[in-house]
Amino acid sequence: MISLAFIFSITFTASLVLAVIVRALALRWDIVDRPDGQRKLHNGVKPLGGGVAVYLSMVLGLLVSVYLCDEYGQNLWKLSQVIIFAGGFVCFFGCIDDICRLNARFKLALQICAVLPIALSGYSIDNVVAFGYRIELGHLAIPITVLWLIGCINALNLIDGMDGLASVVGLSTAAMMGLIAASQGHIHVSIIALVLAGAVAGFLVLNRPPASIFLGDSGSMVIGLTVGLLGMQGAMKASATLSITAPAVVMTLPIFDIVAAVIRRELTGRRFDSPDREHIHHLLLDRGLSPWQVLCILGALCLTTGAAATAATIFRRDALAWITALVLIVMMIRMKLFGHREFSLLREAVIRQFSALVRFLNRSRRPEQAGFIDDPGIPLETAWETLVAEVKSRNIRRLELTIRRGPIIGARYWIDPGIQDAQKCHWSMAVSIGRRDGRFCELTVDGLEKPREEEQLSRLTNILKAFGNRVCEQNEDSEVLPLMDEIRILTPEIREDRRKAA
Repeated sequence: MISLAFIFSITFTASLVLAVIVRALALRWDIVDRPDGQRKLHNGVKPLGGGVAVYLSMVLGLLVSVYLCDEYGQNLWKLSQVIIFAGGFVCFFGCIDDICRLNARFKLALQICAVLPIALSGYSIDNVVAFGYRIELGHLAIPITVLWLIGCINALNLIDGMDGLASVVGLSTAAMMGLIAASQGHIHVSIIALVLAGAVAGFLVLNRPPASIFLGDSGSMVIGLTVGLLGMQGAMKASATLSITAPAVVMTLPIFDIVAAVIRRELTGRRFDSPDREHIHHLLLDRGLSPWQVLCILGALCLTTGAAATAATIFRRDALAWITALVLIVMMIRMKLFGHREFSLLREAVIRQFSALVRFLNRSRRPEQAGFIDDPGIPLETAWETLVAEVKSRNIRRLELTIRRGPIIGARYWIDPGIQDAQKCHWSMAVSIGRRDGRFCELTVDGLEKPREEEQLSRLTNILKAFGNRVCEQNEDSEVLPLMDEIRILTPEIREDRRKAA
């Protein structure tokens, strides 16, 4: 216990002292963040590069830990080496990004270069356990490990948009993951979590609102990488077997924020890397809350999900953690604190896709939905034969088609050859379609009995309408005229007689 307190104190102090030094150097070398009146609304210029202080203090804390806690020597030293080298690379190109903005895709490629060796060196997730079920990842083990680590890096990077926020999230997450690791018997992971907590806590002294130094990408990405590794190693139930509940629920808030950002940008036509002021902390600030109030709210949310994940791990009740996380997300959406717009966009997109799928399936079910009958790509005679086959299958015994195209009027009939003379049709229905240019089509069907279900009657009506529309919309008389068995020409005298009769 004395060693752990000493490790935390050393890391905390080193982080605070290094932050003061980095702040002075950043101001001297003009490595600062200036407000732009849009996304960056802080007062005055703020020095960047706080991530260097966090990283260097973590390196010191890890080396001291390896020296003092030699009983966990091999595992502690191996994991410390991974964090030192991978974290150093991330911190390096993060500093470059702070000085001269890197292209988002290039930065993503560098992130992959940083985490891929970790997955290849034996720190991959081969199996995932949730609710007692074990899932073998097989060839997906390395890609999913890389995806998890990159997701954690960018989740902390995106949420770093307000004084002290990334530090508070990193501190609370490290603390909870340390408790989870200790409950699983992974003491070396708990020690590293303690080192991260000390480094972040020391930096938070200068990063709290109003901040006198910013983390920058160099710091948020280092914290995200370390949190991702702690989540993987601290919740391991066996070799390369991860209980996904603990790390996923602990990271509920950052993951929710990054998922919402991807949905928002994708469904509004913006690039995935385009910045905006619609993250959770921005929305809370826009509601009139002070930075300290926002920090307290988001810190409490992180502690709540972390406590739920810890309790679920200790008592082996995964459902407890997932229900807690789900309730918090639903509450934020329902209260319109965050995620309400993204949920609405996603719901509309799902409805559009579902409607498109229904239309596609309807066209696939050609006989029932008349998708084949009204297809202009097939001959009209073929459509008539399809219509005859369709009505025959629906207990129709007689079909009559009446067509008028200007002065030409004609008809065509189909009568079921199997019907007996003694049988009479007791049910009839007609569907008429007309156009303003004088085109007219009427389809009459006679059957032995009316369809019992309204849905069948509706489908039959739709099929007749589809064929009638096809006939009326057909521009070429050469297609329509051969369809008629009887053709007559309406002379002016006949038209006048009909008008008077009417």
